[in-house]
Amino acid sequence: MSTTGDSSKELQFHWVLDCPCGTQLTGSSEDEIVEVAFAHLRAEHPDMADDYEREHILFMARRLVRP
Repeated sequence: MSTTGDSSKELQFHWVLDCPCGTQLTGSSEDEIVEVAFAHLRAEHPDMADDYEREHILFMARRLVRP
């Protein structure tokens, strides 16, 4: 029997978070999107940086399949 797809190929994901200020943040893992988001908060929104925790960032981020 013949198969047409590569069933052994694993999907790869990345994370995207759209900040309300219009900046789109990306990361290749949960840890990276959290790190990028906190760096953005400290640089662009320092008055709000202490209001967020890891769980807030991951709640707002989307996990997407890499093209």
